Amino acid sequence: MISALHFGGNTLEYVSYYVMAQIACICLMGIILFKIHRNVNKQLSQIYLGNLVFVLMLYFGAEIFWAIVDGGIVTSTKPLLYLSNIFTYVLLSIAAFQWYLLSEAIQKNKAIENNTIKLLLSIPVWLSTILCVTAYRTGLVYYVDENGALVGGKLYVILIIVPFGYMIAASVKAFARAFNKDKYAERNIYFMIGFFPIAPIVLGVAQAMYWRAPFLCYGAVAAAFYIYTSIQDTLISLDPLTQVNNRNQMYKYLTQKMKSPDPGLSLFLLIIDVDKFKSINDTYGHVEGDNALVLIADAIKGACQGPRNRFFVSRYGGDEFVVIAEMGYRAEATWLAEQIRSNVRKIGLEHNLPYALAVSVGIAQYDYSEPVPIQSFVARADSDLYKQKKLNAG
Repeated sequence: MISALHFGGNTLEYVSYYVMAQIACICLMGIILFKIHRNVNKQLSQIYLGNLVFVLMLYFGAEIFWAIVDGGIVTSTKPLLYLSNIFTYVLLSIAAFQWYLLSEAIQKNKAIENNTIKLLLSIPVWLSTILCVTAYRTGLVYYVDENGALVGGKLYVILIIVPFGYMIAASVKAFARAFNKDKYAERNIYFMIGFFPIAPIVLGVAQAMYWRAPFLCYGAVAAAFYIYTSIQDTLISLDPLTQVNNRNQMYKYLTQKMKSPDPGLSLFLLIIDVDKFKSINDTYGHVEGDNALVLIADAIKGACQGPRNRFFVSRYGGDEFVVIAEMGYRAEATWLAEQIRSNVRKIGLEHNLPYALAVSVGIAQYDYSEPVPIQSFVARADSDLYKQKKLNAG
């Protein structure tokens, strides 16, 4: 952390409070780690969060070691001064790197699953570690002066840039995605990731100014709990199989849109049903049926990419999906329905499936001058879907 390099003499008054604060933070982090470990169906983001929490627990332990050395509980020797700061800086850099991986996992960036890419991304951590470990000889990042105090070296700024660089990079990428993505539910996640570093950064700066007050550990714990609860909320709001919004999220979004019309745009609801889905399950098994649903969800999401952030994709239940779209004309909704059908056919061919993938799409347009309940609006789309099914069967 910023304050791992501490200046000045040792005092005993703060050690007890500082150590107790770190122990409390370790216990709180332990609760998160325990709950993640007990989850039998972990998402990649939960695995990375567990890694981050574990590293932070080690970091808090290193801070206890530093306080014991700094407070004179053990004889403060030159090797111990170096060692206590090596642990804090290296573990903080690793924690920041783990946060970057976690943020990318939450944002569904598949690149971080590549070990070569992860190794390249970790280069700043290795550089920081080498500088810390060799500081005893080189003094480039810190050294012990003639008074026995630890002083920053010429390259000390690197130890600050590395952890903050990871956090700032993650935030910038998240905010950029938030303003460019079309998915309503995911936008909230992007903003959450973007705002995550605020507490650690602000409290880290505060601890740099008042370095014997354990501000940063409280900020890290608050941020970790925030991320954990946000991930849990996301898991609750997403369909676990297809990773699109579930029915409850769809109802929330649709309720909002039915109350606030956008000038110049109409509200459409497209209900999508998989043709002959029962035969896929009966012939090839439910595992293959689930695979088909995942592919169809991807095809729908692909058709709903656009520059105006006007689409909301959800799984309505079983083999039915719902798209809520704001468009200028019904012809645009009809075009979107055809794009969905086309994408579904293509994705089936691309994966060399032993069966044909096809969907039927029903469309309903909301009339703001004559408001109706959500279920009635959905029923209109369902009625149109039934007509399309009959046409396809004929």
